[in-house]
Formats: sequence, C-alpha cells, structure tokens
Amino acid sequence: MPHRTHAQNAASPVPDPTKVLDQPALRTSSGAVWLVSSTVFTGVCLIPLIGIVVAGGAAATVALIAVVLLLCLLAAVFLIRFQAPPGPLRLRWLAACMLAMAVVALIAMIVCVWIAWTSVPG
Repeated sequence: MPHRTHAQNAASPVPDPTKVLDQPALRTSSGAVWLVSSTVFTGVCLIPLIGIVVAGGAAATVALIAVVLLLCLLAAVFLIRFQAPPGPLRLRWLAACMLAMAVVALIAMIVCVWIAWTSVPG
C-alpha cells in the first residue's frame, strides 16, 4: 500500500478511524457513552477516596477535595450532555471532562498514598 501524504489525507472525504479525532465517540455519538463511562469511572474512584475520608487522618482532606471535584466534573458531564448542542464540540467537551476526572483521581491518589507513606514511622 503506498504511503499517503497529509495533503492526500486532508482531501479524502472518508474519515480515518485510526486517528484519534476521527473516532465515532468524538464525531457522531449521542454522548450517552460518555455519561455511562464517566459515571462508572467516578463510582470506581469514589470507593477508595471515600474510604480514606472515613478513615480520617492527614490524607482525608485531600481525598475529600478529590471527591468534590469528581462529583463536580460528573455534574459538568451531565450538564454538557443535556444542554450543549449536538456535535463534535460537545463530544470533545465530554471527553475533556472525563480526562480531567482521570487526572484529578490520579493526582489525589498519589498525594494520599504519599501522605500515608510519609506518616509511617521509619
């Protein structure tokens, strides 16, 4: 198969599903997949974070802030899905919110583990 240049790809009316921005979830989806995946992701992330909050200690504040941020981002996902006009821009905002959820959860868990790790007497 001959190598296609960027100019040839740009002129092609057929989207390339191997490109990130040409995925159906970012072009033609209704947004329901983002609602479901964001809700499941938030639920899975809340399990350890709420456990840290309930256990108390130094990491509880960080975990509580992460819980609030995750719930706000989930609310933003629902708000965007039901208030923004359909189209690729709405789908990109939904993807950005879910990416922000992942970043918040990852940073919160790293900080909580670091706080717990440094408070163990050595």
